[in-house]
Amino acid sequence: MHNYKPAEIETCFKGSRILFVGDSVVRNQFYGVAKLIDPEVDTSGEKHTDRRLDYEEAGFSLEFWWDPYLNSTKTIEMLAGQDSGKSPNVAVFGAGLWNLRYQGDSAFNTWKIAVNRVFDAARMPSPIAHSLLLSPVEEPDYSHLNPERTDTINANAVREMNQYLQDQADMLNASPARLIVPFAWNKMIDGVYDQSDDGLHFDSAITSMQAEILLNFKCNDQLPKHFPMSNTCCYRYPITRWYQNIIFFVILISIPMGLYIRSLDNSPIGLTLYSYLPSEKVLTAAFTFGIGVVYMYFCDRTTLLAKAQKQYDPIAFGFLILLAFSAGMATLKSSKREGDQGFLNRDQTDEWKGWMQIVILIYHYLGASSTSGIYNPVRVLVAAYLFQTGYGHFFFFYKKGDFGIGRFMNVMVRLNLLTVVLEYAMDTNYLSYYFTPLVSFWFCIIWLMMYVGNSYNKNPLFLLVKLVASMAFTTFIIKWPGVLENIFSAFEFLFNIHWDAVEWRFRLNLDLWIVYIGMICAYITIKFGEVKFSEKLYWPMVKNFFVFISALAMVWFFWFELSQPGKTEYNIVHPYISWIPIVAFAILRNASMRLRNTSSQLFIFIGKCSLETFIGQFHMWLVGDTKGLLVVLQPAGWVHGLGWWINLVVSTALFIYVAYWLSQSTGELTSYLCSKSQLVTETGRHHNATGTDQAVPLLPTTMLEERSSVDNDEGIIQQPKRSWITVIIDSIWGDLRWRSLSLLLFLVVINHFA
Repeated sequence: MHNYKPAEIETCFKGSRILFVGDSVVRNQFYGVAKLIDPEVDTSGEKHTDRRLDYEEAGFSLEFWWDPYLNSTKTIEMLAGQDSGKSPNVAVFGAGLWNLRYQGDSAFNTWKIAVNRVFDAARMPSPIAHSLLLSPVEEPDYSHLNPERTDTINANAVREMNQYLQDQADMLNASPARLIVPFAWNKMIDGVYDQSDDGLHFDSAITSMQAEILLNFKCNDQLPKHFPMSNTCCYRYPITRWYQNIIFFVILISIPMGLYIRSLDNSPIGLTLYSYLPSEKVLTAAFTFGIGVVYMYFCDRTTLLAKAQKQYDPIAFGFLILLAFSAGMATLKSSKREGDQGFLNRDQTDEWKGWMQIVILIYHYLGASSTSGIYNPVRVLVAAYLFQTGYGHFFFFYKKGDFGIGRFMNVMVRLNLLTVVLEYAMDTNYLSYYFTPLVSFWFCIIWLMMYVGNSYNKNPLFLLVKLVASMAFTTFIIKWPGVLENIFSAFEFLFNIHWDAVEWRFRLNLDLWIVYIGMICAYITIKFGEVKFSEKLYWPMVKNFFVFISALAMVWFFWFELSQPGKTEYNIVHPYISWIPIVAFAILRNASMRLRNTSSQLFIFIGKCSLETFIGQFHMWLVGDTKGLLVVLQPAGWVHGLGWWINLVVSTALFIYVAYWLSQSTGELTSYLCSKSQLVTETGRHHNATGTDQAVPLLPTTMLEERSSVDNDEGIIQQPKRSWITVIIDSIWGDLRWRSLSLLLFLVVINHFA
C-alpha cells in the first residue's frame, strides 16, 4: 500500500470534487483525507453541519454533508442523479450507527431503505460519481461506549447490517460507476483497543490509514508505472515493452520451435537447421528457465494473482523459525564418505547457506526489518554469505591457480544469468537484486587480487601485501566521495544504466571487510592442512580453547546487538564486528569430527539453490518488488487467519519447486554458455577443505560440479557439411573472449534502445 504525500494527493484530485455524506464516522474519514493533505487543517466548529475545504491551487474541493440517516433532500437528489452541481470524482456514503442509536426497532428497515438508494444509484446508466463507496457500519469499541449507547448499539445489529451490505454488494452487477464497500476499514479496527475515547470515533492513527486505503483505491492507477511497482492495489500494470516481448517470444515460441526441429532428426529441415541449434538438453534447460521467468512475470506484473500487505507478527516469526529449525534437525544425516570431511566441507557450506536462506526468507516474508533485534543478526547472515565467497574463491585460486576466462565467465554467468534476465523481463534495476551485484563485485575483486602477480601467490609476504593493497583499493572506491558517482556516471554514458551510488555505497560499506576475513581464514585453513596442525599433541587443548572463546563471542555478540538503540547505530559498527559471530560459528560448527561429518539434508537442499531462492523471492513469493506477499488462493479475501497459513504453505511449495528447477536449468545454461565447445566434458569434483581442491561455498559454477557424467549421445549424430555462416558463428562462439564481449555488447544495445 502506498503512503500518499500531499503533492501526490493534489495531483490525483486535481480539478475534481470529492464528496463525503453521512454520520460522524464518515466525517472522521473526511478529516482523515484532509489531514493527509494538510496536517494543520481546522477541525473545530459545529459538528453536526456541512463542511467544505477548497484547494484553489490544485483546483479541487473536499465536501462533507452531515446526513446521518442518508435521507436528506439533497442526498436523495444526488443519488437520483438530480444534483445540479459538478459530478463528484469520489462519493463516499455511510450510515447505520445513528439509526441504531435513535430509531429503535425500525432502525434496520429505515437504514436498509437509505442504503438501497446507494445501490440503486450504482445501477443507473449514468453514474453519479466516477467512484462510489459505501462505508460499512463501523464496529465500535464496545468497552468504551457509554451506557446509553451500549443499550442500543450492539454487535449483533452491526453484524446484521454489514452482512446485508455484503449480500447486496455480491449481487450488484457491473455498472458505469464502481461501487465498493470497503470492509477493510472495519478490519483495521478489529482487535484495536484504546484508540477511541468514546468507542465510536477512533484516533487519527486509524482514520489516516482508512484515508490511505481510499487514496490507494482511487489514485494508485495514476502513479508512474515503472519500477519499483510496489503499489499493487487497484492498479493496472503497464503494457510490456519491446524487449520484454522479445524475451517472451523467445521463451514461448522460439525455444519450443527449436525443440521441435531437434526432434526432426531424419528430415531435410532438421538436418539443415541442426547445426545452428543448441542440444536438446540445453534447449530443455532454456525452456525450463524461461517458464520460471514467465511464472514470475504473471505473479508480480499482472493481476492474475492477488497481492497482500506484509504484517509483522513476532509470534509467527518465532514459530516459523522454530519450525524450520525442527525440520532441519529432523533431516540430520552423517556423511556416507569415510573419514574426516574437513573444515567447512561442501555439505557444511551448503547447509550453512540453506538455514541462513530460510531465516532471510522468513524475515522478508513477515517484514521484520523494522525490528532491530532481528535486523542485526540478519545483516550478519548476509555477511556470512560474503565470508563464504571470500573463503571459497580464495581457496580455489590459491590451490588451482586457474585465472582463465573460462573460470571467470563460469562464475559470473552462474551468478548473474537469472538476475540479468529478470532485470529485462520484469523491467527492474540490476542493483535492486542487491545480493547478485554484491557477490559479483567481490568475486571480481578476489579474482583481480589473486591474478596480479599470481606466480608469487605462494609467497606469504607478497600475498599479504596484495591483500592490504586490495583492502586499500576497495576502501578508496567505496568510501572516497565522488568515486562511485563518477564510475556510475561513466556507466550511464556508456551503457545507459542508472544506478544509485548512495544506495550502493551503503550496501558495500556494510560488508567492507568480511570478504577479506574469509580469504584470511581460507589461507589459515590451507596452512593448517599443510603443516598437519591437527596431528600435533597440543591440538586438543588449542581446539578446546578456541571453542570456548567462540562460545563466549557468540554470547557477547547477541548481547551487544540487542543492546543497540536501533538499526542505524548497529550499522555503524557492523563492518567491524560481523566477522566475530561468523568465525565463531564456523569454529563451533567444526568443534568435532562428528559435527563436521553430520549435516541437515533439508538445509543442504535449500543451500544448493540459495541463489535462485534469494533472487526468485522478489517476484514469486514476495511481490510488488518485495513490498507485498503473493496470494495464490482464491478468493483472495480468504487469506487471513488460517487462510494466511494455508496460502503460505502453498505459495512456498510453488516457490521452492520453481527455484529448484531454475537452479538446475541455470547450471546447464552456464555450462553451455561457458564451454569451449558444444560437447561438454567432465571436470573433477571438488573435495573438502583438507584435500587438493575446494568447492566454492557460494554455489556451483556449472552443473558439472553436481554430476559425474554427461549424456553426449547427441554427439554421434551425423552432422551435415557446415556452411560458411556456421564457420563464422563457431569461430566467434568458440572463443570465450569474443563470446563474453558479444553478450556484453548485446546488453549494451538493449540498454540504449530501451
